[in-house]
Order: sequence, then C-alpha cells, then structure tokens
Amino acid sequence: MLRHCFSVGLWPLLMVGIVSVGQASPAKVARELKAKREALPGAHQEFDVTQKTMLGRGEERSAKLRLTVDLAGSKWREANAGGWGSRVRIFNGTEMLTLEEGGGEYVRTKWKAKQESPLPSPYSVGLDWQNANEVERRPCAIAGRGDECVVMEAPMTPWVKDNGPTQRRMRAGTCRLMLDLANGLILSMRTVEAIEMPGSGYHLDMTYTLTRLNDRDTPTASLFAPADGMREVKELTEWDAARIKKELGGRPAPELTVTDMAGKRVTLSSYRGKTVLLDFWTTWCPPCRADAPSLDKLFQKYGGRDLVIVGISVSEERKVVEAFLKTHPHEFPMVLTTENEMPRPYQVGVFPTYLVIDREGNLAAAVDGEQGFGELRRTLKKAGLDLE
Repeated sequence: MLRHCFSVGLWPLLMVGIVSVGQASPAKVARELKAKREALPGAHQEFDVTQKTMLGRGEERSAKLRLTVDLAGSKWREANAGGWGSRVRIFNGTEMLTLEEGGGEYVRTKWKAKQESPLPSPYSVGLDWQNANEVERRPCAIAGRGDECVVMEAPMTPWVKDNGPTQRRMRAGTCRLMLDLANGLILSMRTVEAIEMPGSGYHLDMTYTLTRLNDRDTPTASLFAPADGMREVKELTEWDAARIKKELGGRPAPELTVTDMAGKRVTLSSYRGKTVLLDFWTTWCPPCRADAPSLDKLFQKYGGRDLVIVGISVSEERKVVEAFLKTHPHEFPMVLTTENEMPRPYQVGVFPTYLVIDREGNLAAAVDGEQGFGELRRTLKKAGLDLE
C-alpha cells in the first residue's frame, strides 16, 4: 500500500490559503463523492507517483513509479511498476489476490463480511474528514471535459505497524487532494507523514498525478481474477539465485537506483561498460563472513579497472551494520535494504547471493553461497572479466 508524505518543514505551506467557501461540510462532500465513485460502471486511472524520503541526517531519497487503478463497484485492481518491481493487488468483492505482473502464482486472502472492504491506492489513505477543510473549487482541467473539482485538506489517521523486530509509528500526517465532483475520482493527491522508528525517524513525501482517465467504459470481469493457468500458493515464490538465473539470465538486469551508506547514489546503468557484482549478505551469515576477505582482495585488484562491487546488506538496521563494518571494513559501496526500495527480483532471502551483470547490462549469472567463491570467480570470467 502506498503512503504519501511531506517533510514537516513543508507542512505549513499546505495550510496556507485554506478558506471557508460556504459549501457543505467536507465530511458530507466526501461521503457524496464516495457514493458517486461506487456507482460508476467502471473507471480506469493511471498515475505518476513520486516518493521522497527525508531522513534525520538531512539526506533525501526519491523514487518514481507508475500506478494503474481499475474500479468497478466493490471490485478493484491496483498495479504498480517502478524501481522496486511490479506488484498487482486485486479485490474481487470478497477476497484479496496478490501476484507479480507476468508471474504464475497468486496468494488469496479472504475478507470477512464484517470487515471494512479494502481500497486501492490512493483511496486507502485514512483521513479524518470531521477535521478536514475545503480549500477551493475550480475546473478540473481535463481535456475534452468540463468537470468541476474540489480541493480539500484533511489530517491523516495515525497508524502503527510492526515489521518483525521493527515498529513504525506515524505520529502526524496531512493530505491535500483534488477530486472530480462529477464522479468522485481522485485526480491528484499529496500527503505528509512524520514516521518514527526505534532510535530514528523520517518524513515521507508522496505525490500522485493523474496521467490518464476513463470512466465511461465497463471493465471486463477477467480484470478482477487471476489469469488462466496461474496457481494459488500460500506465499509467492522467493527470488533466489536459481529463480533469478532461470527468469532473467541473459536479459537486461532490472535497474537499481539506491543510495549507499555514505549517502552516494548508486545506479546500475551508470556502470555500463564494466562487470558488476552485487553481493547480498547479512552480518549473521557465516558464509558471508568467510567470503568477505576474498571479495575485498578481488575489489582491491580489479575495482579500479573493469569490476564494480556493490554490497547489499539485507533487512538489517544501519546501527547493526555500522557496528559490524567497524571490525570488518569494506572499500566497495554498501547499500542497506532497510533504507532503500529494492526491485522485486533483488529481494533475495538466501545468503550470500551473488549476481553478475556483464558490460552490456545483462544478467550473466546468479550464484548462491553453497556454490562457493571458486564458482563465482569462474562466473566472473564468463561475464568477460579478465581475472589473472
């Protein structure tokens, strides 16, 4: 589910210009627009989404994705594609289906009748309409249509999420959005959240901008069901070396746009012309520790010439990795998955896992720790790296 946030420093800007325009209360307007939206035979929306994360150390990170939303009464489909993969969620009125775009598996979650039905992004953001404000009404400016829009601002409902050992708490948030008064659809939206974690916190700034709209055609029923031939599973198959090699071997490697622990930007495309080794590891993994000296020697010998190594620490907080690196330093860049969005094929769970990308940007090989460092050296040679 997508969340959108602004830096607290930007927060006052959102409050400027709020006026009372003598219309119905925002809560009543919101209910009326929800009813209009649910009465539509169908709607197709496409958004450009920008996400900015402001960390406590003054660092800012940004990412973009494309979001597609299809609505039909109580049914909906949400597909997002960007730097961190392509995931689809479908709600068919009683069940939630989760799958990867182009994949062969799906996970089914039944929804209890007493539960409030889930909603797709951006409609799923929890807002306190009783304390909302209507800012203005103005033309929607959609080509070929004369619809009028309403701009409103509302506080966001605080939330708490437990992700394993890490708890995240949204302590304050605000949302500014524009809705079409003719059909109840969101045309643009921006939210601000201040999020706390144990020992740290950040601000999240996300913006939805509509790029395409069709609310005059009824979508086909197949849009809200898994494709023929897909199989139901309890969990989507994990991406490991074998799957990565099978599905991506010889094809362009998914782009990776992240920031390393030193605050420097790392992108695969900038390394075109060199062999790239992605090293997925954890501090608690014995084979990772065993391979570390060999990786360092490899980087020291070839890092300034034809080889790029990027270490990717998986699912561990900065303070844990920093403590480890004080006694086990590496010269090559180190990236934290806890501070970066990773493309789905790079969300591996077997350590160490090594991905080798050739000079043309294609995935040359995927090797897990069981195959040993010797197999990795042979793989690097096959990828075109001239090892002595």
